[in-house]
Amino acid sequence: MAGPAAHGETFIGPTTATNRLLVPTNSAIIITATLGDFTNSTQIQVNGGFAFTQSYFAPLQNGTVYAVPGPAELIFPNPMLFTFYRLTNSGILFQGIANDPIGVPVATNTTIHLFGVPSPVGASFTRATTASGGTLSFTLQPNQPAEFTGPGTLYLNSGVLPPLGTFISYFVAAPGCILPGQQAILGPTGNYAITLDQSADLNTWSPIWMETTSNPSRAFYRLRVQR
Repeated sequence: MAGPAAHGETFIGPTTATNRLLVPTNSAIIITATLGDFTNSTQIQVNGGFAFTQSYFAPLQNGTVYAVPGPAELIFPNPMLFTFYRLTNSGILFQGIANDPIGVPVATNTTIHLFGVPSPVGASFTRATTASGGTLSFTLQPNQPAEFTGPGTLYLNSGVLPPLGTFISYFVAAPGCILPGQQAILGPTGNYAITLDQSADLNTWSPIWMETTSNPSRAFYRLRVQR
């Protein structure tokens, strides 16, 4: 069964009263291109709370994407361009990061996959000694993939003082599998996103694989499941 194709959108700033990039509740945007000046300017407001300013939005490379789940608004005082895709019921999670360290717990046998970070983030991953653990400190860098499997806690620090801040977006990755079915799905031409989602209740969906692509002609895709 195939759902409707995810079509790309492009937002051109700056933000005005009639030109706003809003992310509704129960949805998310996957950002695939960032062009413009984002130094100490772009603001992100989540759940109607404080709008914190990003110190930077690194240009995307190597297929990396940013993700922002709703409800949220991205505010751009400078001329800029974002290209993005919208998802609903995505299961993508958001964590704002200030100068004080904040922890993201990762349960046993659970893997979290991080989307791209817009600027370097000081981090460490800690596992209790009772679970054969320890602590490693490192820096999350833009355009570098990151995954962490529990048990453990990912601690994060922006390294900048308010009103500056940064964020991570992530999802809980499902165990990988090779999926059979000999059904082929015909994709559209042009720019679009191919996403494999998983759900336990057909209501909330979490992406377990995503790829953005540009095809001058139509292409075929298939999903295979086998033991």
